[in-house]
Amino acid sequence: MAEIDTKYFFIKPPDYLHSIIHGDDFYIQFQRFNPETEAQVIKIIHRYLEQYDLIFHKDTILSIVKELINNAIKANLKRLYFESKGLDIQNPALYREGMESFKEDVFEIPGSKVIESLDGSKYIVRVSFATSENNIRIEVRNNIPILESELNKIKARVNKAYKYQDIAEAFTDVLDDSEGAGLGLIMALMLLRNSGFPRDSFKINRSDNLTSVNLSIPYNSSVPETHAKITDEILKEIAEIPTLPDNIREIRLLCRNTESTIKDISNAISRDPGLTASIIKLSNSAGYLTMNRVETIDEAVKVIGIRGINTLLVATGVQKVVETRYKKFEEIWNDSYKRAFYAQQIMKKKHKDSRLGDQVYLAALLADIGRIVMLSLQGDLFNKLKKISGYKGLEDSSLLEEITLGISHSSLGAMICKKWNFNESLTKTIELHHRPHRAPDELKTLIYTVYLADLFVEIDNKKSRFEIADDNVLEFFSLHLKKDFETFHEALRKKYLSRTEHE
Repeated sequence: MAEIDTKYFFIKPPDYLHSIIHGDDFYIQFQRFNPETEAQVIKIIHRYLEQYDLIFHKDTILSIVKELINNAIKANLKRLYFESKGLDIQNPALYREGMESFKEDVFEIPGSKVIESLDGSKYIVRVSFATSENNIRIEVRNNIPILESELNKIKARVNKAYKYQDIAEAFTDVLDDSEGAGLGLIMALMLLRNSGFPRDSFKINRSDNLTSVNLSIPYNSSVPETHAKITDEILKEIAEIPTLPDNIREIRLLCRNTESTIKDISNAISRDPGLTASIIKLSNSAGYLTMNRVETIDEAVKVIGIRGINTLLVATGVQKVVETRYKKFEEIWNDSYKRAFYAQQIMKKKHKDSRLGDQVYLAALLADIGRIVMLSLQGDLFNKLKKISGYKGLEDSSLLEEITLGISHSSLGAMICKKWNFNESLTKTIELHHRPHRAPDELKTLIYTVYLADLFVEIDNKKSRFEIADDNVLEFFSLHLKKDFETFHEALRKKYLSRTEHE
């Protein structure tokens, strides 16, 4: 297990892993949802779902639980704020008065004293885990009763969530600027619905001194086939994506022919000056690992080998598709080269088989091809959703993709790879690079490597952190200690920067 600081939360019983294994109830309790607490909640939910073979629901459940936690903490802050102002929160007129300044005073002022006053206050949030014969149950509670007006508002949102066709409809209908709430809860409920959970999986209860929201996850929930929800727009876009250029496909066939010589292949490439220049440039780029600088296509074939040339042919072909059809998303493509370099280096450390080095390079390079295509479909909508998700603390954009279009970018990437007739291991690695827990044994090394390389790039872009990394992947690479993880990452980053300086 990765290192984590336990001073920010309280777990009872402390050995929650023993409780999970034996089906006993347990809970984690805290007052602020800081990064350390969030990381621990993520670890617990991962292990809890894994125990009951429900890990495929991890992203959905995490998103919902985090939304409920943030709402509970916000409710606690609201009580503290009204107390500090001497306002009776039960009085409708005083409630409206307090809410006019609540958001600005609490969330928009740096170093808010109201947020700081949570520590040591009487207000807490508890996330409990329980198991029954037919389901597992996660409960998020805070020790204050929800107001009648707030309860009615939530019930109205629950009803709406089961009527919307997609998140775009929800966005335009219910975004509540006055309190910043509404859309997040509806997104969570739509995730439940799209995951095949029955409507009564979500229940909210109020008593004299607490509010609780229960999430029931049946063992035998039927998960709708993702592909059944793919819109006509996505299918049309995939149909219109160009195939790899004919000359590249012909040379790839030559590379596969066991009777082809290095001279045959280099002559075929040389007949296309543009392709020759592209391959030489790519072979010397920071994204591809070669020991010596390559000056000619003959050298490229000799130094990189036929397998490596085949890899670069695919990379060059996909780059041409991106340049011609998705020009404005080149920044994502540039990150892909860094990911590919990281992946090659990680594989070199873990495995000496050069064939895996070429495979993992290509898988890491193409891992975000689905995101490029997806963003081209609904760019304006995704910009709005990214803003909302940042505010809500939902870090995994694939959740937004699945709600909005009914498919994640990794699944879409796998569909594109199938269209291009790429092999099964490459296609599956791209499909599962964000879901390493689903990696089949024979592809675990490839998928774990691309996952780790992608995590490093996300950390470089300040979009992720060590604390929420998959434990199995960290253990696989002996990087479960934070200092080892950061040392290895920094070494890769410096090596990449050193190569880019010499391009």
